[in-house]
Formats: sequence, structure tokens, C-alpha cells
Amino acid sequence: MESVSTLSQASAGFARATETTSSNTDVSGDFETFLTLLTAQLRNQDPLKPVESTEFVAQLASFSAVEQQVQSNTKLEGILEALASGATGGLSQWIGQEVRNPGSASYQNTPLDVLYLSHTDADRIELVVFDENDNVVARQDVSKDESNVQWSGILADGSRAIEGEGYRFETNSYLEGEVIANTPALVFSTVQEVRKFDGQPVLYFADGTQMFASDVEAIRTPQT
Repeated sequence: MESVSTLSQASAGFARATETTSSNTDVSGDFETFLTLLTAQLRNQDPLKPVESTEFVAQLASFSAVEQQVQSNTKLEGILEALASGATGGLSQWIGQEVRNPGSASYQNTPLDVLYLSHTDADRIELVVFDENDNVVARQDVSKDESNVQWSGILADGSRAIEGEGYRFETNSYLEGEVIANTPALVFSTVQEVRKFDGQPVLYFADGTQMFASDVEAIRTPQT
């Protein structure tokens, strides 16, 4: 029969060992060992010299600490798994979404929504339209009091924009006939790819334009 002192020493050694345990597998194994030792101690203790209450309480405290460590490790593994899957899911959810950006938009025989900026001192605002080869294909005046316009797709020569071709936009702010500011206009275009750069999601569009997801200010369901 193992002595109470021997079992107590083993239990104390076990308690010290669990302080440095980092693996859930290791902690679980030590937990089972502790239960075995405690059960054997209670079964084999000398009836005339039972375990001191203070020693028994200390062993129960060790038991509780190990149980909490096992539960904590299990929860931590679940959290890490959720975060990992969530990060991937978060990236994939961008694919196919229409995001407002300074790139180009594909013309599909319906007006394109264009958001533009103008200089506060300007007395005239001009929207300039470029095709995929950076040729200016249309110009039109827009209101200084507005910031959004629907481009009809009508080109400078009177023809209609090519279906499926990408068009980008800029605004010229004029004061007394002189351009005092030139700024890109924003359009909705479809996210083709998502990558991470320095831990931040970066959205890529068909025309090569890219932007950080954190800079997105408008997103909409893809138009049919």
C-alpha cells in the first residue's frame, strides 16, 4: 500500500508541474493523473491517520485549478478557430460586391452612378469621361450644388458607350475659365480579388484599381 505521504508528495509535484503546462493535451493528461492520485490517496489512506483537512483542501484547490485550465484551453482553441474562419469568411464576402472607388465602372446600357467633388471657389464644374485607353470620350457640366450624377452613357460624338467597357471619371473645377482643381470621381465597380497587406484586407478591381477595405464608404448589392 502506498503511504499517504508518498501520494501527497506526488500530488504536490503534480500541482507544481501544472503551473508551467501550456498544451491542452498535456494539461488534460495531468488532470487525469491527478484524479488517479487523489482517488488512490482516499482509497488507501490510513483510517487511524486520515488526511489533514488543510492538506485535503489544498489538493482540492489544485484539482479546481487544473479543471479550469483544461476548460480555458478548450475555449481558447474554439476562439482561435472561430477567428481564423471568420477572417477567411470576411475576405470572401467582399468578392462580387459593388464598392464605390476611384477606378472605372463597366457600362451595361444603364446610367452609371458617379460621385464627384468640386472646389469650393469654382464657378463651373465639368465631368470628364475616359475610356479604357485613357482617351477623353465625353464632357458635361454638372451642378456645383450636387455631388452625384447619373451618366447616361452618351459620348461626345453622339454615340452610346460600348457595353461592357470600363469608363472612369474626373471633375474639373473652373474659376473664371481656368481649371483650379482636378479630382477623380467615384463609381461603383465589382470587387474581383481580396488580399491582405500588413494585416489589412485590400480590394482589387478589374481595372487594376485597389483600395483598403477600411477606406470603403459605400457598398451595394450587385446590379442585375
